[in-house]
Amino acid sequence: MRTSHVGSFPLENTRANVEKILVDLWKIGLDVPPYPQLRSFIDIYLEPLVKEKVLISKNGFYYIKDLKNIENIVSHEPYIPEAEYTIQCIRKNNLGFKWLRAPVTGVFTLASRIYIDHDFSKGLSATLISKPEYLDPIIMYVRNHLEYLKKQGYNILFVDEPTLGVIVGKRRILYGYSDNDIREIYDQLFYGLGLENGIHVCGRISPKLFEILVTTKRIKYLNFEFHDNPRNIESIDKSLLVENNKYIAPGVASAKKPVVESVREIINVLKKLIEKIDYRIDLVSADCGFGGLIDETNDPTKSYSIGLEKLKNIVKAVKIIKEAS
Repeated sequence: MRTSHVGSFPLENTRANVEKILVDLWKIGLDVPPYPQLRSFIDIYLEPLVKEKVLISKNGFYYIKDLKNIENIVSHEPYIPEAEYTIQCIRKNNLGFKWLRAPVTGVFTLASRIYIDHDFSKGLSATLISKPEYLDPIIMYVRNHLEYLKKQGYNILFVDEPTLGVIVGKRRILYGYSDNDIREIYDQLFYGLGLENGIHVCGRISPKLFEILVTTKRIKYLNFEFHDNPRNIESIDKSLLVENNKYIAPGVASAKKPVVESVREIINVLKKLIEKIDYRIDLVSADCGFGGLIDETNDPTKSYSIGLEKLKNIVKAVKIIKEAS
């Protein structure tokens, strides 16, 4: 049972902060750090497409003028400066991490942020996610980034899909997607990469979404939140985890509330999961990244300190659970 982090931190996007975070994560004993995301997880992947004139950025929104141009996304050469600098920092500081997590924003989430219509009252229907027939280039774009991060030295690949929890409800999936459409997208993303991989989905998880993901062949870890959404445990079926050789990567501390959970509180969340699914648990983290903590404190340094203490207590809690097992 290892400890990890989803990706974001509430500090300014500088090289010095990337290095500081990595050294701090090493000091507290986190097993699987990500490259620190100090920019929006949307901007990291869509801003380069603005520079190449594939997309247009206006007032914080991304647009594509002509859907015929969506094919041009595939030709973009992946480059994530902070991901490459993370590798340099680890070598420079002799940080002995055995595993590195590569958080890549997923197909549905990127598509939900690319607007094809200026009428915002349409919600997601104004975005590319409402056009399944145009998703293939986005799939290849995400796949290219997974391959790129593998080459950089990352050995646990994660797709971050907060939007998936929105479009997959209890009974139906929006915009005409089928269960198999979703499975095939993730199987295509991870095919042949030969590394550990998983998916992170925020918010409430319906039993239907759990069933789709747990039966997706090439996803190993399902990263859901259980602190701020404790009822997610009701959607988890141990028999399906065992049958499909999958593991839950649980969020056990809030990513929204600027309060440090006690070690005992974190242990209690983990114990409830263990009662439900035994020890099919790995990559224990907070519910999500910590970028949102700054919205509550308006103080980057304080927010970061709170986030780091949360992770420190997660590390302590997992150690206690492992020693007792």
